[in-house]
Amino acid sequence: MSILKATLRHLLRRKWMLTLVVVLFGTALVVLTHVYDVAGIIEARDAALEAMREGREPPSDEQIEAMAQGAGIGVLFQVLNFFFSLGIVLVGMLMPSGVVANERRSGAIMLWAQHPMPLSRFYLQQYSGIQLTNLVAQGLFGLAAVLAVLPVGAFPATETGVFTRICLLGAMACAVSFAITALGIRRAAFLALAYYAASSLAAGIISVGTQFGVTGTTKVILDALPFLIFPEAAIGDLVVGFESGVAWDWDATGMVLYHFALWTAIAWLGLRRIERKPLKL
Repeated sequence: MSILKATLRHLLRRKWMLTLVVVLFGTALVVLTHVYDVAGIIEARDAALEAMREGREPPSDEQIEAMAQGAGIGVLFQVLNFFFSLGIVLVGMLMPSGVVANERRSGAIMLWAQHPMPLSRFYLQQYSGIQLTNLVAQGLFGLAAVLAVLPVGAFPATETGVFTRICLLGAMACAVSFAITALGIRRAAFLALAYYAASSLAAGIISVGTQFGVTGTTKVILDALPFLIFPEAAIGDLVVGFESGVAWDWDATGMVLYHFALWTAIAWLGLRRIERKPLKL
């Protein structure tokens, strides 16, 4: 059996449960957005709140009902969307599951070191199977998101954009996690998640800095940060190009490709180092 097939079978046996949980959150989003007009309910809630702030008379029964329904449906949608969105990234990060670092720690890596194929090539082939399995899972998540009636503004406007964004986010998360474990670092998924959270914070800082028009050294640092943080913003800019009449953002495309190349190179360098000294003494 080839390395690719063996990896696919292993992941299908071991990683199906988390994927199923995320699919269930996606299915719940589909059901919620088809049973209720989530976007309309949220708009009615906001309109009722605005009318209350502007008017001096007490709120009418219709306004109270709109606010109550909007609050309940809005909170439920936000909770489901949060766990669904987080699950997309978590599945990608957990797919590699510390494969290199754990096997090096346990000594199982010596079984593969006896193979005539170099360790770096062996694990890169494993990574191909891991990424392929991950993309199948991300495709299921993307299908759920396409079937849901998502509010305008928080997501790409086209179904192709929604599907592509989810697949790219999951694939990038998997690349980061594999690169970390390829460096021989255990708990790669945890570190990858910490990196993702720190990147979200840095992206907020970049947005604020851009709005205030910072200059000097601060601007140089903010301009360099997109090359170091998780490229969620670049992926978002890339998929906007699927909308009709919107020019394709080649800068965002280049940034996404750069990050894939960066983390693949980090993984390769880590594997080459481990290849020279497979066991961690």
